[in-house]
Amino acid sequence: MSDKHICRFPPGWLVIALLVASGVLWAVLFFVTLPHLRHLAGGAAPFDVRPSGYDYEEARAFLAAIGAQGRAYYLNPELLLDTFFPPLYAVSRALALWWLTMPGRLRDGAILSGWRRTLIALPVVEAILDWGENACIAAMVWTWPDLSPGLVAVSSLATQLKLVAAALTEISMVVLAAAAMLRWRKLRRA
Repeated sequence: MSDKHICRFPPGWLVIALLVASGVLWAVLFFVTLPHLRHLAGGAAPFDVRPSGYDYEEARAFLAAIGAQGRAYYLNPELLLDTFFPPLYAVSRALALWWLTMPGRLRDGAILSGWRRTLIALPVVEAILDWGENACIAAMVWTWPDLSPGLVAVSSLATQLKLVAAALTEISMVVLAAAAMLRWRKLRRA
C-alpha cells in the first residue's frame, strides 16, 4: 500500500456512513426498545441506562416488574440488537477519532501517537464493557428468579464504566471535530 493510501485512510465517506449506521441503531435502542422496557417496568430505567448503577434489590425489582414478557423482550429484541451496537460503535468512533487526528486535521504535524492510541482505545473499551454488561444482563434474565448478587454487582459496574467510556468518547469526538472545523475554516480563509 502506498503512502498516499495510508494518509487517506479512512475515507471521510466511510467514517460518516459508519457514524450514521451507529446513530440509527442507537436511536432504535434508545427510542424504541429501552422505552418499551421502561414502560413494562412502570417507569423504572432499564439496566443499560443507569449511570449510577444498581444494586441487588433494584435489579430484582426491575426484573420482577417487567414480568416474563419483559424478560423475553429484554433478550430479544433489546439484547439481540445491543449485540450489534458495541462493535458498530467501536469501529465508527475509532475510525472517526483516527480520521480527526490524522496529520493536517488539527495541526500540520501528527498528533502524539500515545494520545491518538488512547483516544482510539476509548470506544473499543466501551464496546468490551457493553458486551460484558449484555452478557451479565442475559445471565440475570436466564437465571431468573435465582439472581446472583455477584452477577448483579459485575453487571452494574460494567454499566457504569461503559457509560463513562462512552461519555469520554463522545466528548473527545465533539472537541476534536470542533477543533478540526475551526482549523479548516481558518485555512480556507487564508
